[in-house]
Amino acid sequence: MKKYLFIGNWKMHKTLKETESYLVNFLEKLIDLELLDREIAIAPPFTALFLAKELVKNQPLKLVAQNSCWEEKGAFTGEISPFMLKELGVSLVILGHSERRHIFGETDEIIAKRVWGVYKFGLIPILCIGETLEERQAEKTLEVIESQLKEGLKYLKEVRGDDLVIAYEPVWAIGTGINATPSQAEEVQSFIRKKLAEIFSSEVAERIRILYGGSVTPENIEDLMKEPNIDGVLVGGASLEVEKFFKICSIKINKRTQVNTQISLPNYSNLPQEILEIPKKYRRLVIVGASPKSDRPSYIVMDYLLKQGFEVLPVNPAYKEILGQKTYPSLEEIPPEFKPEVIIIFRKSEEVLPVVERAIKVNPKVIWLQEGIYNKEAQSLAEKEGIKIIMNLCFKKVHMMGKKDKNF
Repeated sequence: MKKYLFIGNWKMHKTLKETESYLVNFLEKLIDLELLDREIAIAPPFTALFLAKELVKNQPLKLVAQNSCWEEKGAFTGEISPFMLKELGVSLVILGHSERRHIFGETDEIIAKRVWGVYKFGLIPILCIGETLEERQAEKTLEVIESQLKEGLKYLKEVRGDDLVIAYEPVWAIGTGINATPSQAEEVQSFIRKKLAEIFSSEVAERIRILYGGSVTPENIEDLMKEPNIDGVLVGGASLEVEKFFKICSIKINKRTQVNTQISLPNYSNLPQEILEIPKKYRRLVIVGASPKSDRPSYIVMDYLLKQGFEVLPVNPAYKEILGQKTYPSLEEIPPEFKPEVIIIFRKSEEVLPVVERAIKVNPKVIWLQEGIYNKEAQSLAEKEGIKIIMNLCFKKVHMMGKKDKNF
């Protein structure tokens, strides 16, 4: 189960004495807090990490570092390595924070190397991304977010999802007392989730925790955490006070119901009942020409079938995964033990015949073709083999509905 994550980023605050006083008091409060659905962590300055490690030993409080180099050792004056951080009990590392980008001039390339290095050594990178006030006012927020996200993750080829964290921190909200509204944060974090699905897969994207950071307080945390794509918070100033940070970490989380943006197949009452009954008879389907784009007919149909409990395998040589399902480059590579009963084909008219010929070799019970596709030769071939072939199944209507009404 994906747990919510609450991180206190102390930045350049607290001496050893202050660190000890804080942690003793905070850990005492944690004793009575139910932590089944969440994880809590602190990011002290490097000078306090060893002391913090001793104080949190066998306690439900994780340690986070505020930065890291990408190498294990070497001539990197002023840097600290992931290997050294692991010795100090660190499990997560903040990277690409706006203060590193804008005060210390860290580039996307440097941040990408840091992310890769931390991940390589078995620590969890927390990639921070966010737009400035000028970029938001120029309506470049999503453009900036997409660029920082893709650049920061470019050296990570595969992740599980639970081994990566993204933190959205609008620069204009950090330390200003002005936080993004819950809806503003949700808009961006929903966008981030979609981009993560494109970079990795939808299944992996759902497992990645996306945090919000920027003037988080005990007063606004409850509303922020209601949003579907806010999986936790990266807290700055408010984390420096035991009482404030504990209030933030201990709130009851009541998620707002996420608006369903997927479209179900309409009930085509004008279609023959025989056709409408087909999904009830068969459970194993293959979709040729499946697309990862949510407004495409093949995506809508596949999403509907998966939600109804069907076994669905997508075929498309351009993608590794669609909707969490492994994608196969061709019909010939579908595992023989799967034995598909229905093959749905999304192809242009001139491409249908060779696909139907290959589909026949798989020996399904039914072949479906999307609306507007009619091929008499393909129909004859299928019927000769005793395979029912259905054409013009109105998928175009589904596509148009997807374009016009996302809440259908």
